[in-house]
Amino acid sequence: MVDFDLKLIEGWGPAIWGMRHPLQSYDKSDSGYIGEQEDFFMGEADYDLAKRLCMAGSDEHAKFLRMIQVWVDVTAPVFFFSEFDTYKVGTTANSQSTMHTLSKTGVTEPDIQIPWGTDQDIDMVMLNYIDALNNLVNYRYKNCEDKELKKKYFEYLKGMLPSGWRQTRMVNLNYQVLRTMYRQRKNHRLSGWSKDFVNFVHTLPFSEFITGEWPEEKTLTEE
Repeated sequence: MVDFDLKLIEGWGPAIWGMRHPLQSYDKSDSGYIGEQEDFFMGEADYDLAKRLCMAGSDEHAKFLRMIQVWVDVTAPVFFFSEFDTYKVGTTANSQSTMHTLSKTGVTEPDIQIPWGTDQDIDMVMLNYIDALNNLVNYRYKNCEDKELKKKYFEYLKGMLPSGWRQTRMVNLNYQVLRTMYRQRKNHRLSGWSKDFVNFVHTLPFSEFITGEWPEEKTLTEE
């Protein structure tokens, strides 16, 4: 399972205003901010223009989406991030330190993403593997005073970690990057993409700008 913990979305106001620059149609803009929390409200005219730009086919037409920034904590196994890193343009990430986590807490079952409980033999193999990792951390790496030997233990640990090792990254990206990811990954055979990522996208305000799945009726208020 891949967990997405949304932290912040910003940029709706400037993005919608900038969307009207090409034709200087500012007088038709009907969006703004309401309430003490300054919640963004998208008017029908702005929504219609945004929809038409998104449906135009080219990412250049919908480039206002690049100005809508999303910050989200993603907790996922290494094999998911190896595919996520394909989308380097328009993304920034800060990740947990693997070695800091290992030396502080060791390795536990929830740290490794496999289908635990579905095959007893595989479970036993993985539990033995986890014990070997923890022994290397606790009895060799932590207590080693020889700097050169400790570097070798460090390389052993990094090399021995399975691709199912779960890590949390704070990721910053934008709606246009999300649109590309959604198009390319929504039917992926890994459930982290086809289920968890898709479900996360559908929780975002005006997710139809990303998915292209336009509702017949839409309440034009960002929640």
